[in-house]
Amino acid sequence: MKPSVKHYIFRQFFSISILTVVSLVVLVELLSSDLEKNMMALEIKHEKAHYQPLSHDDAMAWKTAGTTAVYVPDHIKNFAYVPSLFHDLTIPFSGEIEEADRDYWVDISRTPKGILYIARDTTLFDQREKVFFVGVIIVGVIFIIISFFLSQISARRITKPLYKLIGDIGSITPEDKALRISENYRDHELYSIAKTFNGYLDIMGNHVKREQLLISMASHELRTPVAVISGALDVLDHRGTLSLEDRKTIGRIRDATNEMNANIEAILMLARKRPASVKKRQVILNEILLSTVQERLDMRPEDQSRLNIVSDDFNHVINSDATLIKMLLRNIIQNALDHTQGTVTLLQNKHGLLITDEGAGLPRDVKSRIFHNQSLYHDKINKSGMGLFIVALICEHLGWSMSIDDSVSTGTRIQFHFVKEPLE
Repeated sequence: MKPSVKHYIFRQFFSISILTVVSLVVLVELLSSDLEKNMMALEIKHEKAHYQPLSHDDAMAWKTAGTTAVYVPDHIKNFAYVPSLFHDLTIPFSGEIEEADRDYWVDISRTPKGILYIARDTTLFDQREKVFFVGVIIVGVIFIIISFFLSQISARRITKPLYKLIGDIGSITPEDKALRISENYRDHELYSIAKTFNGYLDIMGNHVKREQLLISMASHELRTPVAVISGALDVLDHRGTLSLEDRKTIGRIRDATNEMNANIEAILMLARKRPASVKKRQVILNEILLSTVQERLDMRPEDQSRLNIVSDDFNHVINSDATLIKMLLRNIIQNALDHTQGTVTLLQNKHGLLITDEGAGLPRDVKSRIFHNQSLYHDKINKSGMGLFIVALICEHLGWSMSIDDSVSTGTRIQFHFVKEPLE
């Protein structure tokens, strides 16, 4: 399944929200650290300004609620009152350390006559900073949760007009030739799509009208010569001057003419996609099979050894259009014989009619379309595909389905599934 635009918009909005929260948390942490550093530097500066004038030749130590300070002159070594938090630190030093579960900002610097040690207790400030940071994270999580639902709502609102457009386009059917989709969209892009699609429908409608006009004209032009042939045959038959052999020949011409007329009606009916004008009747499939095969053998006697009708327990009697069924059989048999040098077998089974050949098989793309019940209609129909194209049209009109046995490595096995209708 292809990704959805709604899901894409949701992911983009939600990703931006998460990125914003993470960036905000990092920025707050950096600003807090920088603020603490600047504040401590300013306070240490004031502490130095306070304690340096009090520093003399003697070592001194001061301790208040939040500050510890020690001054050690250069001539005194190993002053015992230097707190342990100043031990092992380089001179000069300025930074934050931890001692006995408490945090201190320590500054060690040289004066003209000694070393001044200053430590500011920052435990309370760090605790408040941690509480503030946890609060920022909690607010960030709440914001992410809210943005999750807002992203979904926004994605739905943004894609709602798009889905409406998809629904409008999906509601267009070939039967609704004058129907057009609404162009009442506030967004310029959707309005442009709707307008372009309606323009496309107008162009296709004009093409269809021209094709229908051509079909109507062709119908008249094709029927006229067939009617002339039929009339001429009637004249010859009523003269009564024909021999027995001539009458047989005239009979074959009349049958061919009647079949040609029926084929013209069937082709025009398929092209117009209209219901059959000929009422369905009871059709014995075996009779049509034998008749179609015999017609092929009359034209190509050499195919007799390659055509095989298998007699089985099934002899379907269906309520359908005999002309269309015969046209279907003629095309599928011709297609099989023309594309294989092996045997073509016709077998009635419980599903319908099975036709097999021993050729190289159908092209992969055609086989895939039949196997997945896809349309065989496309812009480029070559000579070998015309028979299957007509077969597909007839199956669609009759309501039959056509499937392929894809387990066969060589040749083709095409199964026609009939529509079970009550016999008249």
